[in-house]
Amino acid sequence: MTSLSRLRARAAAPRVLPCLLALLGCPGLAFAQATPAVSTIVAFSGSTAANTPVFGQDGALYGVNSVGGIVTSGLIYRLATNPPAITTQYQIENTQGYAPIGGLLLGSDDLLYGTTSVGSLFTANTSGTVFSIAADGSGFRILHTFAAFSTFNVLSDPINADGARPETELVEGSDGFLYGTTPVGGTNGTGVVFKLAKDGSGFAVIHTFDAVIAVDADNNGVQDLPAKNAEGMGAVAPLLLRSDGYLYGVAGEGGANGAGTIFRLLPDGTAFEVLHVFDALVDNTSIPDTNADGAQPIAALVDGGDGRLYGVAALGGTNGYGTVFAFEPGTSTYTTLHDFDQDDGSQPTGELLLGQNGALYGTTAFGGNLTCGVSGGCGTIFTIARDGTGFSTLFRFSYTDGSTPSSRLLQVDGNTFIGLTQSGAQCGYGTVYQFSLTGDTVSGITNCGRKKKNNSGGGSTTPALLLLLGGAVAVRRLRKR
Repeated sequence: MTSLSRLRARAAAPRVLPCLLALLGCPGLAFAQATPAVSTIVAFSGSTAANTPVFGQDGALYGVNSVGGIVTSGLIYRLATNPPAITTQYQIENTQGYAPIGGLLLGSDDLLYGTTSVGSLFTANTSGTVFSIAADGSGFRILHTFAAFSTFNVLSDPINADGARPETELVEGSDGFLYGTTPVGGTNGTGVVFKLAKDGSGFAVIHTFDAVIAVDADNNGVQDLPAKNAEGMGAVAPLLLRSDGYLYGVAGEGGANGAGTIFRLLPDGTAFEVLHVFDALVDNTSIPDTNADGAQPIAALVDGGDGRLYGVAALGGTNGYGTVFAFEPGTSTYTTLHDFDQDDGSQPTGELLLGQNGALYGTTAFGGNLTCGVSGGCGTIFTIARDGTGFSTLFRFSYTDGSTPSSRLLQVDGNTFIGLTQSGAQCGYGTVYQFSLTGDTVSGITNCGRKKKNNSGGGSTTPALLLLLGGAVAVRRLRKR
């Protein structure tokens, strides 16, 4: 299967649900049928958002976009949804960091916290930053600058003291500290788990993933792939703090089979253990690589509140297009709930949402409508019960809707969700969209930076948002190693 460095664009068309209310736990009201609909809240122009925004205390959405340019290297935006209106709260300067690929965290102190995967333009071999900012755009502050690197491991990934290129959202622990991961860097170049206080003090690496097992069977001086180690590497998903006090996470690569791991550790860095090792992929020539349980989990785990954790693997499974799985920490029981078949989706890369009705909701970056104009399909929205029954593809994107929906969904009410696409739609750079099970739509911001008195009935943009200097960032990386 072709290796992907970072996922990019696709899209599709709505599908009629046989019985909407049956999906919502309301059998007996079979007369209720609806056609789910996706509508654009904002179509990005000149920049691409990598992760779904978060709700602020004021009910608006706050997110980050990455851009390329001489002066600015990313921005933080505020998006009101009713009616849609977007403003740039802060433009990250090129001395402050590049590529804020991970989304934002709203801390308990009402500040927003995030990361950039690259540091100052004027620092050689820069490794990224952690920052904070107030919701009104004031008080931007670099809390930590990751150490520059000068050496590399056998995979040509950077080695440094404290981790490099953070690509995911931070989480706040019950102790008030921020926790995160880096996919590379650290003393082995395979990434770290770190913590720091919200004022930037107390930074510590609480775990360094172990070294790659060097294998060169052909004696050609090139590391054999997929790369393997004991603990996993390439952790690009947010951690999950569970009620048992452990931080749970997934490593998208490495492990004994090179297909990733599920791990946990305590917030002080002790008691690290690998809970599940994903099966090795079978290298198929005519179809995607397959295995029993999936491979390359690059989306965070979700606590189902029933003793099990739920997640997705982007590759592998019996069809090679990824899986939905459940994992019970108490018994170390791993269960594959669904194998994607491309028609119902391919490459799920965003974390699942535990819906208000108890079902799981998610997206796939590709698959679905294979005639949407992009090879591999434009992505889907799906639902599945926690016991693995009732899988349904709720929506197939077309390029005009936006494509590559590769981040988590937010639920507004029983029928309405908010998500993000990586590209496509009216301006070509993706969207923040509304998904409605009952077919409701919004009139969003779709003028692609062109000022209009009437913006299709939906809010207004601000000039600052339109000062983006080209470039686009795609979502968390998928590498076949």
